[in-house]
Amino acid sequence: MRECNPQLLAQDVNLHPVVKRVLSARDIQSFDDTCYSLDKLFNPDTIKHVNAAADRIALHIMRGSRILIFGDYDADGATSTALCVRALRLMGHREVQFFLPDRIIHGYGVSHSVAENLIQLKPELVITVDTGIASFDGLEILNKAGIDVIVTDHHLPADELPQASVIVNPNAYVESPGKCLAGVGVAFYLMLAVRSQLRIQSWFEDHIEPNLADCLDLVAIGTIADLVPLDFTNRILVNEGLKRIRAGRCSHGIRKLVELSGRNPQRLSAQDIAFSVAPRINAAGRLDDMSVGVQALLSDDETSAYELTLALDEINRVRREMQAQMTEQALAMLPDLNTHEDKLCHVLYQSDWHEGIVGIIASKIKDMTYRPAISFAPSEQGFIKGSCRSIPGIHIRDMLDLVDKAEPGLIERFGGHAMAAGLTLKKAYLDKFTATLERILKQWVEIEYLNNQIEHDGELEGQELNLDLAFLLEEAGPWGQRFPVPSFRGLFKVRHQQVLADRHLKFELTLSGLKTPLDAICFYASKEQLKTNFENLDIHYELAVNEFRGQQSLQLIIRHIL
Repeated sequence: MRECNPQLLAQDVNLHPVVKRVLSARDIQSFDDTCYSLDKLFNPDTIKHVNAAADRIALHIMRGSRILIFGDYDADGATSTALCVRALRLMGHREVQFFLPDRIIHGYGVSHSVAENLIQLKPELVITVDTGIASFDGLEILNKAGIDVIVTDHHLPADELPQASVIVNPNAYVESPGKCLAGVGVAFYLMLAVRSQLRIQSWFEDHIEPNLADCLDLVAIGTIADLVPLDFTNRILVNEGLKRIRAGRCSHGIRKLVELSGRNPQRLSAQDIAFSVAPRINAAGRLDDMSVGVQALLSDDETSAYELTLALDEINRVRREMQAQMTEQALAMLPDLNTHEDKLCHVLYQSDWHEGIVGIIASKIKDMTYRPAISFAPSEQGFIKGSCRSIPGIHIRDMLDLVDKAEPGLIERFGGHAMAAGLTLKKAYLDKFTATLERILKQWVEIEYLNNQIEHDGELEGQELNLDLAFLLEEAGPWGQRFPVPSFRGLFKVRHQQVLADRHLKFELTLSGLKTPLDAICFYASKEQLKTNFENLDIHYELAVNEFRGQQSLQLIIRHIL
């Protein structure tokens, strides 16, 4: 159970005791700490080098320069790209275009081939978003071509920084705030600083000054999708973005994405974006062309928005099919791996895996085994690309850095952050890499980090299990990384159970104090669980509001059957 301080929130007498308990366990000192208004955001000026970057961008805007936004091929990169394009256009600049690399053809970041492509587009200023901090070779080519380059990123840098006119990355400087921002959050703060500089230059005497809060729908999607910690700043950004989407104050493309995901736009939550909206955007970068995702996010024409989002939905359908097959293959590898009980990391490779999906596979294996996992797929001749996912307490990017220092040349390139990273190495080095990583982990990782202790918010009494509490907990969000969705533990009697679609378990549960049975569902139950006839059920669960044919009811979402 999560630790609570009973003194916290003590003066908020009108707050539901369960909500008070949940917030206290997340170190919320008072109810004011959940008032997520924009005036509580920290000042953009405090981000190191943001004003220098804003000055350069403002100068290019006033000159009418050709500005190119270069973004990463994931949802954070797509929303960052769309945000900068939208913000610059709102500020009156029309000479703006964007370019996103193809995962397979170009690889990650401003590679040599990407730099050559960008030069052909003849930009006078390139702004990288959610990428660039590791693009040494590509940025050097752009510099030699005389192109002004501003790097904005949030990923951890190497020991040295690349050549650029200005680098805006809170994680590149010890004294800079905003270290939990996603790439789209960094881009948003930069655009705020650009607007401030344009004010100083009297630009808005001849142009309409925009309300950049209208870009927060994009900030919310990118922040949630990139799984960055939801600290106070990110909760403000996500909350305000969600409010705008719920009110319909977003592009047609975003509205259509929400509709296609089957979620109620008026009650859209961070979890809806994480599990239903963001995957449809990410699918384009995994299997196709992420520029389709950016076009969908920017689209304000209902017809084109519908066509673009339908294309994303179809790509996502194909992604799900490929993912199911690859997951089955990965799971088949686990028995051999599990014969090594002291193994600290699962490293998987198959010659026909798609590199756009290995990150999802690594995530699933990590969740099932509670060990860091790395899934590799074939890349260019003789090389393989891997995607890493980690668990709390094991900083996977730092572990890769230690491997690189222990065996120089073993890893071709790598980058990322604490919970997720990517790397490239020669296929012939896979066994040596696996052994070296395992050795490094055993040297640096405390064994208690590998004990999957289920944290929850205690038990609920029968009378507390109601729709009103589900709504109150939903409204107390947004919930996400390091600000987890409220969850509880309870022992119930099983009145009825059934298997759905050969993979999910649905229950009717009873408990003392309950007037009517509760619906509960366990998604993707194990084969053993699907075959078991339960009489009693000890579960770790969340409260959810289920909507069916216009009716709302309480449903328990089972995380674990204990």
